[in-house]
Amino acid sequence: MQNIIVGTAGHVDHGKTCLIKALSGFDTDRLKEEKKRGITIDLGFANLPNDAGLHIGIIDVPGHEKFVKNMLAGIGGIDLVLMVIALDEGVMPQTTEHFEILKMLHIRQGILVLTKSDLVDEEWAQLVEADVEDLVQGSFLEHAPVIRVSSFTGENIDLLHDRIIQMVSDLGTRCEEPELFRLPADRVFTTEGFGTVITGTLQEGMVQAGAEVMVYPRERLIKIRGIQSHGRKEDAAIAGQRTALNLLNVKKEDLKRGDVLAYPGSLVPSALVDVKLSIFQTSDRELKSGDRIHLNYGSAQTIAKAVLMDQDRIARGESAYAQLRFDEPVVLKRNDRFIIRFLSPVETFGGGIVLDASPCKHRRGDPQVMESLGIKEKGTDLEVMELMIKEESRNFPCAGRIAANMDLPKSGVVQLMGSLKESKRILILSDDSVIHMDHWKKISDYGEALLAEYHRENPINEGMDKEEFKSRLSEQFRIKDIRKGAALLAELVKRMVVRTQGAYVSGKDFSTTYSRELKGMLEQIGTLYARAGIEAPLTAEVADRFKDKNRARQIIADMHKNGRLIKLNPASYMDSRAYDQVLADLKGYLAVHGEISLGEFRDLCGTSRKYAVQLLEFMDKKKITKMVGDKRVLIH
Repeated sequence: MQNIIVGTAGHVDHGKTCLIKALSGFDTDRLKEEKKRGITIDLGFANLPNDAGLHIGIIDVPGHEKFVKNMLAGIGGIDLVLMVIALDEGVMPQTTEHFEILKMLHIRQGILVLTKSDLVDEEWAQLVEADVEDLVQGSFLEHAPVIRVSSFTGENIDLLHDRIIQMVSDLGTRCEEPELFRLPADRVFTTEGFGTVITGTLQEGMVQAGAEVMVYPRERLIKIRGIQSHGRKEDAAIAGQRTALNLLNVKKEDLKRGDVLAYPGSLVPSALVDVKLSIFQTSDRELKSGDRIHLNYGSAQTIAKAVLMDQDRIARGESAYAQLRFDEPVVLKRNDRFIIRFLSPVETFGGGIVLDASPCKHRRGDPQVMESLGIKEKGTDLEVMELMIKEESRNFPCAGRIAANMDLPKSGVVQLMGSLKESKRILILSDDSVIHMDHWKKISDYGEALLAEYHRENPINEGMDKEEFKSRLSEQFRIKDIRKGAALLAELVKRMVVRTQGAYVSGKDFSTTYSRELKGMLEQIGTLYARAGIEAPLTAEVADRFKDKNRARQIIADMHKNGRLIKLNPASYMDSRAYDQVLADLKGYLAVHGEISLGEFRDLCGTSRKYAVQLLEFMDKKKITKMVGDKRVLIH
């Protein structure tokens, strides 16, 4: 079933609330003060009965200039506007202000409703109609239906009702991709027996009872106990519905108008937002870079500092790129629209569109920033995605993060990422994070250079320790998640930039090399171990014989790698030829006697008990021999 939101707009006391009551039978003024003063102060809500099988919610907004912030909390989520002008007064200040707001928020459908037709004659009505036509010329309302009505006599109320049904029947549905669920709260209250309830217009996506959702921007996880829409209990709510959500484990005091409910990870709170700002043609104000302004978006109002990127000020009818900077994080999405108002006096004077909801901080006048903002405003989804991945690569974003920034379902993001991967413009790592190939080249080049330097300093080491290599990568590229280091190393190996062997990483073409000096050390160490035979010296004792002890240790390790030495334990090595001879003698002895004691083995080797124990323990560890009682036998 199609879900539609109709909203009113217009000057105070032009009959918006009476019109809704005449159309729907509902009185949307619910506050005592509204009844007393006879004006709408806060948002009111009603349902429009119809036989077309449509769910049509109506939002009644206040017209008084003091309550424009409340009007803005409700008007952003509408599909069709009833632009209300009273025939006895004509176009008034809030008529113009509301009309400018509607244009800025990109409302695309509407009806011009001229109320109080019973109070004026035909000549006056025609004059007002002419003024209204001048107001809306060149706008989305230029060709909108114009209907004169009287809520008092009922004149043309049925005609207006039917025209609303006709127009909304032709509207397309909103995005109902479940994962894009987003509901800005415009009311928070408690009801006896149920607890905390929030209401709002479900902007996009779908949500079901029992779902766990996040309250943004504070990122608090809550559970939906129940759902109501149009006065009925529902199992789920979809985009376009006026929705009431009964929440579990949260107090009314912990929520407020302007909070946004969405699925965890689907929004990115940020204190920086890149935008295109525009000043109303009708405003006599200008905005200077650095001015603090009210920002109204969704159902929220906050304060931002507007930093213009390439100019010092913008005047009426002008536009400019800007970065909005907030004291506290906000949650917006690309292509969201908003309204801006001066702090003092509070006056609506413009608005804009979000280009990037979580950018980095920019310098003013940076040509690269201007180029980037131009692409984000006018580029295709593919171009914008590539740019965002390029700018986000330092954070190794996943598809979900890109989806949150792009205002696209994850399936659409994955499809676009597939195109970018196929054209070799991005790289998807083994942990599903994504980086641009430009950033990958920096990582690859750094990895190669790091190992080249290491090999120059350590020409006979088989490579850098893996953990050290990953740590150096993480330090260089400010990677906080240690798992990213493993994913990067895996990709470097996959692309044959580096190679791994055991616990070491080396350059793809690296092999150990010995200078004349190192060859001399190698020969001396080899001779020392050969002369020692089975009486293997401690590694530290061998290294102490040389000025460059560290290099001596590296040579010993390389000799072990190449099979010239046997590593008996962490502290000592043995000449491999001497070991082979001992092993052959032992096997010959056991072939005859079947078993051997420690003393017999000592005598067989012609050495001391110390070295005999060391050798036998090594052979036990290697599963060559094993203890049976106080003697050893051959395993294989």
